[in-house]
Amino acid sequence: MSVQPRFSSYQHSPIQQLAQYLDQLLRPLFYSFSRSTTFLNSGDFMQKLQHYYIQSNLFLPETHVATFKIYDLYTKISHTALLDALHSFLVSPLITGRHQRLSSDAIVELTSLVLKNNTFTYNGKAYRFIKGSPLNLPLTELLASIYLHHWQVPLVRNVRMKDVFYGRYNDMGFITWNASIEELQIIFDELQQELDSNLQMTTFIGSDVHFLHAFIENQNGRLYTRVSHDSISQPFLLPYAHTHPRLFHRQWFRAALIRAGQYCSSFEDFEEERLYLELTFLANGYSLDFVEYHLRQFFSRFNPKPNEPMHLNRFKYLAFHRELFRYVDQQRHDLGEEQELHKNRQLIQLHYLFDWGSRCQFNGKFYQLWSEILEQDSQFKKYGLKVKLITKHCYSSNTLLTQLNTHT
Repeated sequence: MSVQPRFSSYQHSPIQQLAQYLDQLLRPLFYSFSRSTTFLNSGDFMQKLQHYYIQSNLFLPETHVATFKIYDLYTKISHTALLDALHSFLVSPLITGRHQRLSSDAIVELTSLVLKNNTFTYNGKAYRFIKGSPLNLPLTELLASIYLHHWQVPLVRNVRMKDVFYGRYNDMGFITWNASIEELQIIFDELQQELDSNLQMTTFIGSDVHFLHAFIENQNGRLYTRVSHDSISQPFLLPYAHTHPRLFHRQWFRAALIRAGQYCSSFEDFEEERLYLELTFLANGYSLDFVEYHLRQFFSRFNPKPNEPMHLNRFKYLAFHRELFRYVDQQRHDLGEEQELHKNRQLIQLHYLFDWGSRCQFNGKFYQLWSEILEQDSQFKKYGLKVKLITKHCYSSNTLLTQLNTHT
């Protein structure tokens, strides 16, 4: 029987701690091993593509752009395929050795134990995963990425020989290609044959493609990019927020503006996307004051010249565009630092329930006291510990009323 579970046993199962341990053990290893062919997020993708376009001089009028997508990766891939790829990764010359006193075989055995003991309920009956893994288990995404990194080796070999641009984000990949379309299609066909038998892949090759909500086009050797909106989806809709809508939409507004500035290669396209976002918030009941306030906050945060007022135009847009990519550099640095702290067991994550008041002021005061009291203690300071506050927001009454009483 094939069903797609909405809940799994992950949060309450005996294997929870083991799954978390394996994820924390393997993720820093894989991140350093795979970052040359992996996109951290949409901003990282666009920054790397722009850098290739400017520095390589290989984006030519005849250059093709292509994408691929793997379907049902997380729910249908066989456990054998995941474990074989994990073993190949762990015995790689760049990785091989013992990790926290565990051999490669021991790590594979523990991962197998996790995969074989994932259960969920459906219509009052209990089921166990015989392939795939629950999507609310972070280890699932990591194991799938390790599998795809192993699977894409023939493509990466061709990419390096031909000096073209390639990268992958989860189950999707993007590539530029300067040889014939037929040659690339043959490579894609061979990759399809190497996929696990439960999986399917679709590909697209042309002068323009859609990837990670971006429209990318080769305009006679000029790279043109902008934000892409799904023509099937209803326009002017905000994403659904099940916890704290106002906070979530405020954060989403800033993220959408950042994406617009990173994606849009022209000032006119950025202005059009900014107007679309403003209208989206106004159409969903937010006030003009709310929109204008957060626009001012956004432009103040990413002003290339903080001491001067921000009056964006087509002449200043390039500097603003570059400033937004520095934000990607900061994200990459923060991620690497956090993974290193995790690896050395120096990161303390504190969760607290946010009900009302200024969250920023509370966090600021907490970090100030942490610095003034604890970090001044010589005995405590030698451990090099860092603290990260994680906010848990109160659920709205609507969310509580619509939650199912499901024991999983």
